[in-house]
Amino acid sequence: MAPKHVAIVGCGFAGTSAFYQIVDQYPVEELTIFERSGVFGPGYPYRPEDCPDYLLNNTTDSLCLTPRNRRAFYTWLQSRPEYGPDLDPRGNLPRRVFGEFLSEAFEAARLMAAVKGIKVTLVPKEATVMEEHPDGRVRIGWDGGETTVDAALLTTGRCTDVDPFPAPPEDANATYIANHICTDAFDTVGLDATVHILGASLSSYDVINRLFSAETGCRFTEAEDGNLTFEPGPNNRHVVLCSRSGRLKALQSQKPMDIQRTHFTPEGLTPASGTEQASLADVAAAILQEAEDHGVTLSASALTDPYAGCADAEAVNSRAGQLLDQAIAASTEEGRPNFLVDLFSDAQIDLWDGWASDLLRTDSKAQYRSKFETAFLSYSAPCPLSTARRLQALHKAGRLTVRNGTKEVYWSEAEHAYHLGHAHGVDIVQTLVNTTGSLVRDLTSNQQPPLVQSLVSAGLLGAPAGENAPGAAVDMETFRSKLARNIYVANMMLWGPGFFTSSAFMMALVVERVLTGLFALEPVTASS
Repeated sequence: MAPKHVAIVGCGFAGTSAFYQIVDQYPVEELTIFERSGVFGPGYPYRPEDCPDYLLNNTTDSLCLTPRNRRAFYTWLQSRPEYGPDLDPRGNLPRRVFGEFLSEAFEAARLMAAVKGIKVTLVPKEATVMEEHPDGRVRIGWDGGETTVDAALLTTGRCTDVDPFPAPPEDANATYIANHICTDAFDTVGLDATVHILGASLSSYDVINRLFSAETGCRFTEAEDGNLTFEPGPNNRHVVLCSRSGRLKALQSQKPMDIQRTHFTPEGLTPASGTEQASLADVAAAILQEAEDHGVTLSASALTDPYAGCADAEAVNSRAGQLLDQAIAASTEEGRPNFLVDLFSDAQIDLWDGWASDLLRTDSKAQYRSKFETAFLSYSAPCPLSTARRLQALHKAGRLTVRNGTKEVYWSEAEHAYHLGHAHGVDIVQTLVNTTGSLVRDLTSNQQPPLVQSLVSAGLLGAPAGENAPGAAVDMETFRSKLARNIYVANMMLWGPGFFTSSAFMMALVVERVLTGLFALEPVTASS
């Protein structure tokens, strides 16, 4: 029987997508929606009040709410007078604009639910307890109440309270910013500060954009060749970008290649016998063959170790500048295809489904996690061209330095500063920003939020099979917890049994697959 009462736990992007899709397509009578922040719709990274210098890493024409319309955000923007028909579909707008879209989508779903007679209860609290009765119904508790539903969908986001680094003492002349979202902490960073940023993700790029925003008095002037020149004005800040790999992001293609895959496919990676699984060597060979078929030459050694031969920190930083120049050229110049970005974008669903169906051997999955995931993410989660050009201008002006091999970070009482180790020395740090994320994929960690701890202790959520496997064990076709009957997962815990994706399309597709399995029905269109 189709569930009559469904709970959605967490209402950022995934929760809003689930709310909209359920109301639009499925026969439900009641929905209970939880959101700890009390702000339903935009979610953690898309708050409408947040910094305008934080840009969407997906292009305007690829952000959606349902997988059947990948241009929904772009279409919505075209109806707004401040954007209009001349909007660049391959551009990258501030994250908070997408938050406005999600807020409107949430309210539209509430209106549609009222029209259809679907009861919607909003709980602006954190769900802390979840239990499953023998009949399969799910009890959810929070501070001040509880409810029982037919099925629960976990669409929670990051553990924003998790922080591995200590704050400096109150009397220290040092600054530590643990969370760059919705904070005024950057107002205390002096215009002559040297800022060390932990992590080289798109979040770290957001922080750099903020530290060198127009409000600080600096400017980026565009030359005829499209490159930018940094004009500092009163802004004398320096940024040191620190990560284990030192990798910088590839860029989104301005003119994506027409990819015709024949080797890097589920069929191409599956041996003729159909009984063996692929190894990482098989995957690498398939990628190199695809490149050759498309007239592209790839250097496997350069991809796996971009800083090979760099004897000191200065050489690493110089190589980083060269790699940034090459990435911008690959994204923009004719005859310099951004092949890996376009390949992984084209293969996105096959990659997810191939991983989910255990196309790759277990030992190869572990090897990928430990050695190659960061390299893959630099191409599968590329950055906007506008951001890369700013990084290039800052690097050429000596305002951006790249460190690799980041090691232990600790507070030194003797020097009243942080010590940050890297591959070629130790930096003494007065201003530290952590962008390494706040997701804990180890289900046994005491840093997990109360709800996850409750599910684990009740035996309703467990880790995937395999040593040190991260995330939650789910049926990767329906995304139901393997230890429960009616508890489904559509959040970052899937990036354990699956692989990381920052694509709105992929998460909307996960939600669609959850709902198709949950209701055991073909989706019903609103018109029918």
